[in-house]
Formats: sequence, C-alpha cells, structure tokens
Amino acid sequence: MTIAEQKSCTNRQQQGQLCNNIYPNQQVQQTMQNNNPQQNTYAINSSKPLKKQTSALDNIAFHLGIKDSDSDQANDRNLYVTLSLLGVLFIVFIASVTGFFVMWFTDVYDNSLLEKLKLSYNSTAAEWWERPPVNPLLKVHVFNYTNVEEFIKGEATKLKVVDLGPYVYHETAEKVNVSYNGDGTITYKERRSYQFLANQSSGMQYDKVVIPNVPMLTAVSKYFHESFYKKMILNTALNSVNAVPFKTLPVDSFLWGYEDELLNLAKKFSFDSEISFEKFGILMTRNGTSAETFTIYSGETDLKQLAIIKGLDGKSSLDLWTTDECNRVDGTDGSQFPPHLMDKRQTLYVFIKSLCRKFPLQYEKEVTLFDGIPAWRYKAPLDVFAHPNINVDNQCFCHLGSASCPLSGLLNATLCSYGAPIYASFPHFYTGDEKLLETVDGLHPQREKHETYADIHPRLAFPIDGASRFQINVQVKKTSYITALEKFEDGDILPVVWLEVVPGVISEELRNMIYHSTFSANAIQLSFKYGSLLICVTTLALLTMACYCRTKNSPHVTYSCNEQPTQKKESDGTQRLNSSNEMKNHDI
Repeated sequence: MTIAEQKSCTNRQQQGQLCNNIYPNQQVQQTMQNNNPQQNTYAINSSKPLKKQTSALDNIAFHLGIKDSDSDQANDRNLYVTLSLLGVLFIVFIASVTGFFVMWFTDVYDNSLLEKLKLSYNSTAAEWWERPPVNPLLKVHVFNYTNVEEFIKGEATKLKVVDLGPYVYHETAEKVNVSYNGDGTITYKERRSYQFLANQSSGMQYDKVVIPNVPMLTAVSKYFHESFYKKMILNTALNSVNAVPFKTLPVDSFLWGYEDELLNLAKKFSFDSEISFEKFGILMTRNGTSAETFTIYSGETDLKQLAIIKGLDGKSSLDLWTTDECNRVDGTDGSQFPPHLMDKRQTLYVFIKSLCRKFPLQYEKEVTLFDGIPAWRYKAPLDVFAHPNINVDNQCFCHLGSASCPLSGLLNATLCSYGAPIYASFPHFYTGDEKLLETVDGLHPQREKHETYADIHPRLAFPIDGASRFQINVQVKKTSYITALEKFEDGDILPVVWLEVVPGVISEELRNMIYHSTFSANAIQLSFKYGSLLICVTTLALLTMACYCRTKNSPHVTYSCNEQPTQKKESDGTQRLNSSNEMKNHDI
C-alpha cells in the first residue's frame, strides 16, 4: 500500500468507514473491531500498562477493596489477603471498643492503682501506715492570763488573755502491738512522742504562764451535786493546799505534766477513784502509748472499707451520747480515707478520740500544692459545734441529765476527759456564740488562722496538707460553800490552749510516689483513653469504607470507587488505539 493510500485509509477509519486497500486479514480484523466495540474496548483495557510504583497505603486500600486491581485474576489471587485484613481490622475494632468502654466508663484502671493502698501484711502501704514517712508538727498556743490579781480583787470585771506561741513540737507517731487478724482487719495501739523545736517556736519551754487551775476546777465541778458534808471537806482540802483558780507554771510542765498538790491529796484519801495517773498535764494523754486499742479494716476484703475504724477496745459504739448514731465508732483516724469516698458530694468522717465523736469534713474547692499536685480541700462545717436550734444533729451531744446544751461553738467533752469540765471549740471561739467573747478580752477569731481543713489527694485519698485546729476550754462550775470562785459567773468558759497539727516535711520517697501517681498515672490513663478512641474511630472508618466500596462494585460494573465509568475508559482507549495506528502508519 502506498503512502497516499495509507493516508486515505486512515481518514476513512477516522470517519468510521472500512479501508478497502488493506490486506484481507487486516480488513477482517478491522471489521470485527468496528462491528464489536465492546470487544475492542476489552482488548484495549487488557493490554498491560506500565507498572507504576505503589505505596503501603495504596496496598492496604487495594486489599480492603477501596481501590480495585487491574484484573479479575488479581482479585482472585488477593481474596485471601483481603479477608485476612478485614478479620484483623474487625478484631482490632472489637478490642478498641472494649478498651474505650473500660477506660471511659469503668474504674478498672484506677482500681489497679488503688490495689497498692491495701494494708496487707509486709506491703509498702502497711509499712508506711505503721511508721508514717511524714512527721507532723504540733503547734501549741497558750492563753496567758494577765490580770488575774485585779480580777480576784474585783478591780477588773473581765479577764484578759494573751495568745502566746506557737510552741512547736516534732511529733513521731507509730503503730504498736499491731496484729493482722486474717479477716481483713488490723488491731493496734498508737504511740506518740514529742520533741521541742526551739528554732521554729515563738517562745521557750521554760516560759512562765498564768493558766486556769484545771485540777481545782475539776474537783469543784465534781462536787456540785454532793452533800453539804462532802462540800465542806472539799473546801477544807482546797484551803489546806492553798488552791486558787489560777496557777503559774512553765509551759513544758503545764503541757506534759507536773505534780499537783490537790491531785496528790485526792489520791491519798481516795477522793476520786477515776484518778489513775501521777501527774497532771493538759496534753499528757497525747504523749506515750494510747490506752485504747483500735481495730480498723485493711481493705483486703473490701477496698471501700479501707482504714475505716471498726471498733474501739473491741466495741463498735460508745456509751456516752444519747443516740446510736452519735455513739457509733465510725470514720478513719484522718491519715487515710477509702478511695471511693473521694466524691465531692460525699462527707468524710474522722474519729477524734479526744472528743469521743466522729468529725465531718465537707468538700470546698480544688487547690494546687507543691510541684503543681492537685488536691481537694475539705473543711469542717461552720455548724459542726452549733446549738441544736441551728444544727439539730447536735442534740445528741447535749447533757442528758440536765438536758442542757452548750452555746454554739462548744462541745461538752466532760465524759471523755475523766470527768473534768472540758469543752472543745475552734481557736478563739471561731464560729461560736458572741457571748463566749464577753467572758475574756484578747480573743480575735479569724477564719484563715483558726479554721480546720485538709487537702486530700483525689486518687490516693490521703491528706498531703492541711491543719487540724482545736481549742481546749474549762468551765467554771460554781457550787455552794466553795469560797475560791466567788468572782466568777457560774458557767463561765475559760480558754486554756489551742492546738494546731500540720504536716511536716514530706520525705522524697513519698513525694515521688505522689508525683508519679498524679502525673505519670494520668498521662498513661489519657493515652489509653484517647488511644482507644482513635483506634476505634480509625478501624470503624476503614471497615465502613471497605463495605461501602465492595457493596457498590457489583459484578457487572468494571470500575471502582476511584475510577471513571467504562464508557469513558472505552473512549480513552479508542483514542489511544487511533494514536497508535497513526504512529504505525507513519513508520510505514
């Protein structure tokens, strides 16, 4: 065929006509192609294109059915791989959904950390509980009476006091006679000792102070309901030892014990069978081994009862107050709380042995402590010592015999103070009735200095900062035929001392534990939570896309999600064929 014939044939082909001057075999082939365009397109599409480089993401998409292969033979060859990937994705999806549910809607992760708080025998938690790595500081403020002589002589109508201190003591506390009972409880006694810290104190141990004569006021109070004959004997005994309402003593002796003439006289003649100690000191019972035996839950059988006091001297209730609820021994000693109670709506309870009652703490706000560690601040309610007319729950703490209740701001602790007329309050009668401030001058209640609070770790549930502040007062109970108390009003409340217990220096080991339990544990928890969420969403998206694309690609359709319809591919193939023919003709 000549070049002119080839050009003419090419033009006729472009117009859809047959070329008569080509060879018979070529004409038959061309006729078949023109008469059967679908077969022509199939032949074009079945020709091998240049192999292009693919990425790992393309391969995954291909095997998931998001991108089709180039031939049905390849689909058959990779069916097993596709099903395997879909199975793996489904398993990962189920695992991520499970992890998402566990991390977001359960306490499994927290509980795995809190297991270490159980007071198991020979565990680290038990060792720290027996010998705490934190040594608290006891700060004692003594009320020094400055105008006693003028008051006794009648030259002054009110007593004046000066708040001296603080006198700071380093407290060492430990549990002794510890017995792990094997039933989820622990029995023990407490032992405390104190060392004076002169460099942190605002005064010295030998400072002389004028304070109320508590043994004398106790003796008079106990004889209030006795007969005329016994009262006369008491008055004679008071005069024989020159007992007066106030004494001058060194601070250390007043706090930790001194020999009292009236006390010795009472023991000599057996005036009081309850007296079992040689000396008297306002804080004497705090020093040494406790007389009481405590039983608490270790948390081994139920973490929700961790550190809860089960009984005192084998009894689950006291016999002091007027209701079972007030007599119930409950709460913790304040060094640890059950973690499940760390709910801002829950009230925490501390059993205070010296007050013979459980003491409530209520959530106030979130605070940040050293090294940025978060904590929840709990405070004593303002009405915890309120009169029953204000807080009806305090009705049970009123004196049953006389049916009398103390003024707001006071708790009658006589029954757990060996019969001494001791009343507890917050320092400087904070939150108390205004009448309490009329007895003496020199009291200035302030919330920042005198409130009780505890900053508790929200996960570990033990205090890492705070201040326990209480005041010890003595009541003047006048009785007939006792001449030493004539200048007082019956029922006067005299402040004696107020105490502040704060955490000391936290050991480096405990500080690291708190730090990692806060930040490291939180980082791991967040990574698990959001990691499970991300994997869950990713695998769900891949499974959805795979199912969608495979559903859309029916057997009669030759294109996939990212391809164009067959008609367009046929047109493109025809154009490539014509272009190829032109190049061949040109070469000829």
